[in-house]
Amino acid sequence: MGNLKQRLIKPGTDFNYAEGVKVKASAAIYADQIVYVTGSEGPYLKAAPADADDATKTVGRLMIAKHAIPLDGFGVVLPWKLVTSLDTSTPNVGDPVFLADTISAAVGGNLTFTAPTDAKSIIVGRVTTKATVANGGAIMVHADAPEERVQGGAITGVAGATALTGGRPMEQLVIETAASDTAQDFSLPYPIIVTGMAVVAKGGSATANIDLFKGATTDSIAIQVATGNTINIKTATTGINPANCIVPAGTVLRVKKSDVGTAGDLVIIDYIRG
Repeated sequence: MGNLKQRLIKPGTDFNYAEGVKVKASAAIYADQIVYVTGSEGPYLKAAPADADDATKTVGRLMIAKHAIPLDGFGVVLPWKLVTSLDTSTPNVGDPVFLADTISAAVGGNLTFTAPTDAKSIIVGRVTTKATVANGGAIMVHADAPEERVQGGAITGVAGATALTGGRPMEQLVIETAASDTAQDFSLPYPIIVTGMAVVAKGGSATANIDLFKGATTDSIAIQVATGNTINIKTATTGINPANCIVPAGTVLRVKKSDVGTAGDLVIIDYIRG
C-alpha cells in the first residue's frame, strides 16, 4: 500500500479541490453562483442557486459553484473560492459581498455588493482587489461560513407590507458627547434603519438639546432631545423622521448639541440593519 507524504500535498490557491463536493444540479447553476442543498439522490447531494429573499433557498450549508452545472448534471461546488469573474472597481477592498435577492442567469449571478433590504442579509465574502475583471478584480467568497446571516424580509398579510421590514435584531450605538456644540460625525460600513434615539445626561448646570442628522444638518432624523441637568436621567426622542431614517452604508450620521453643554452625555441610537 502506497503512502501519501506530506511534502507531496500542495496547498490550495484560488480554491482547494480537496474540499470540493460533487453534486447533482436540481436547477441550472452558473459558475461562481452561491448554491444551497435541495436534497440528495443516492450518494450525491442535490444543489441549486441560493436566493436571499426565499427562506427555503438559504437553508443549511451554502457553497459556491466551481463551474457551470446544467440541470440534472453533475459538478463540483466548494466551501470557498477566490472569485475573479466580477467587476469590483466600484466597491473598495474589504467591502462586504452579499447573497443577492435575485438570481440572474450569469456567472456569479447571485452575488451583490448591495445588502438586500427585504431579505436575509447574508455576507458571503469580501472584496480583495478593487479593479475590473480585465485588471484582476477579486472577491474572497467563503460561502459555507457567512460572516452574517441575519433574518429579514417584507412582512406579509399587512396592508402596505412591501414598505415594511422585519425579522432583524435591534442594535445600538452609544456615543459620548463633548461639551462642545461642534458636530460629531461617524459612519457605518453597512446600511441601517434608525428606529429610536435617547440621551442619558451626565448632569451639571449646562442644559442642551441633542439632534441626530443624516449628513447635513437639514436632514434631521431625531431632533431636540433634551439632556436636562440631572445626572443619569434618560430622555427618549418623541419621534423619528421616516424620510431620513434609512441610512445607506458609509453615509455620515451627525450628532450635534444645540448649545455648549456638559461633557460626557451619552447618545443612544437604536437601529436595525438595512
